[in-house]
Amino acid sequence: MKKTWIYLLLTCFLLVSVCPGQALAAANFSDIKNSWAKDSILRLAALGHVSGYPDGKFRPDNSMTRAEFTSALMACVGVTTGDATTKYFTDVNQHWAKARINEAVKRGILVPSEYPNGLKPDQSIKRSEAAAMLVRALGEKADNGTLPPFEDRAEVEKSSYKGFIKKAFDLGLMSGYPGGKFEPFGNMTRAQVCTVLSSFLDKKGTLSPNPGLNPIVSGSIGTIAIGDELFKLGTSPLIIRSGMTDIAVLNLSVSSGYLVVNGQYAFKLDVSTNNPDIVVNNVRYKVNKLTIAGDKLVVYPSSQTIYTVSTATHKYNAEFVKIYINSANSSYYLADMQIIDKQTVKIDGRTYDLLRDRITLELGSSFFDIKGISYSTGDTQLLLYITDPVIKKGLSLSDVSAIFAGTYTLNLNNIHSIDFIIDGKRYRQSEVTIDANGNFSYDQKTYSASQVTMIVDGTAYKINNIAINNHKFIFYCSESTFSNWVVINDVYRDADEVKILKDNVIYDLDQIMVVSTNVIRIGGKQYKLDASFKCRYDNKVYAIDRIEYDSRLQTNVLKTSESNDAYLSNQPIKYIFYNNNRKYMEGIDDTVLIKVGGNWISFSKILIPDPAHFTYGNKTYDLIGAQVRIDKTDFIVTDTSWHGRTQLLDIHIY
Repeated sequence: MKKTWIYLLLTCFLLVSVCPGQALAAANFSDIKNSWAKDSILRLAALGHVSGYPDGKFRPDNSMTRAEFTSALMACVGVTTGDATTKYFTDVNQHWAKARINEAVKRGILVPSEYPNGLKPDQSIKRSEAAAMLVRALGEKADNGTLPPFEDRAEVEKSSYKGFIKKAFDLGLMSGYPGGKFEPFGNMTRAQVCTVLSSFLDKKGTLSPNPGLNPIVSGSIGTIAIGDELFKLGTSPLIIRSGMTDIAVLNLSVSSGYLVVNGQYAFKLDVSTNNPDIVVNNVRYKVNKLTIAGDKLVVYPSSQTIYTVSTATHKYNAEFVKIYINSANSSYYLADMQIIDKQTVKIDGRTYDLLRDRITLELGSSFFDIKGISYSTGDTQLLLYITDPVIKKGLSLSDVSAIFAGTYTLNLNNIHSIDFIIDGKRYRQSEVTIDANGNFSYDQKTYSASQVTMIVDGTAYKINNIAINNHKFIFYCSESTFSNWVVINDVYRDADEVKILKDNVIYDLDQIMVVSTNVIRIGGKQYKLDASFKCRYDNKVYAIDRIEYDSRLQTNVLKTSESNDAYLSNQPIKYIFYNNNRKYMEGIDDTVLIKVGGNWISFSKILIPDPAHFTYGNKTYDLIGAQVRIDKTDFIVTDTSWHGRTQLLDIHIY
């Protein structure tokens, strides 16, 4: 019985510790007097978003669970109730925080696919997870640009939330520790949570009273002026949107320089930042400034977008409706499309005429072209016309009508698999996205058909063009010039551009045989992989960490790393030949030869350890005075000049 009472007491505490309106008095927190987060703790406690323990302590250094963080964040968002019936996670069905967890999922703050094994709500929340949830709660997106200069930047790079970490840092929601680290996989403490939620409230624009603050209302608002239009509150439904929170406006008033909504939310007036959006008649206005003129709320909008779009059976939030421009894949959503007039819109700074340009949106499994904007009393809607799909996510053989390879046609019935090599990476047909213009998309990047190689049952084809006929793709190809591939660090490369070095002798890949893992045969001799082996590609020399032959891919697979051999690391990346002080040729190709020991060999076969010498066959020769042949014309090397910063070698010939 005693154990049961202890368990019940603990459960009750967990419920009390995050439920608004049930906080213990902040003055009773006996352990935060010297806490660095004291002000934030008091602020969140005064709002009822966090509370202390039954013994009167707050325990700021204790970690916070995912459920507790989600509940506190949703309270800051303004959600006091939630959906307790939908099942998004299998391990929260009986959990005390289920309603707010579900609400976080519905608002896109929590993403179930990121927790394939369950949310594990009572485990500590990681700093990286918190960053993602905070950013999403503000309606912002991840920023995959250059990370801030954290001391543990390599660790941050490993996090799937790194783009959210950067965005949270840029927004001022989260920062690193005093030592410069971010510690993405570290647990969030209760003190840290109060601090970031306080920053979140500042960014969100919510008035957060201190204990004892009772603002005096100085006036009520009955009319909203936007541009030259007036809307009567009570006649025109009004929504104020802050972050991911929609507030249906019942009443507006003014208090101490703040616009107070429904007596609960407050937004500072006459400021140019952190203003909420205003939604009226299905138009969402981005706001530069809110001010008061008599009994009117005057809105200075910077842009306007459609708020929702409806079909006969569903209504969709514009923030989650993908749009496509002129049949091409894009990363834009309907909320990114600014309305200029009935026929003109702007997306990412570029203007489009809906009569001339094709803007297509995707609703469920259907696609619609936008032909105009319809303004009517009480509502604004898009003029939509159903159209053919403009994008295919995940290709199957049934989506292919024909594959032409030069003058012949591949028999589709005999094809077992199709892969694509995009930017050096190999993808299965089900992993790629193709738009109606024949462009491929992967990982938020777009590639033209000519940049993609198709692998049909192991044979490579260069894609020249893609057409669509009756909703199916036709591929026009030619056989790839890449007769052989090699995979280096998971990137596919043309084997002809990769060289193997053994004791500074250069070999083409077809001159070596990989007998087994890390066992190589050259010229009838068998060697175990050691430091004498190097690999050259992209005009740089790398150490070989592992080499093997993959029978499934039918190619050699290498793992390489930066070489510590300074002798080899300073190889020229670029060559320019000068004759009579004029540029004669830039770069080297098969027409450039050098004479070594009475024999002409390809210039690409030599190593140049310094500007005056080259090596071949483990012997060193003078580069100055050497004979070179360029496109059947012979020259003598008279001088060289090395540009270390750009690794450019100028070679003067006569």
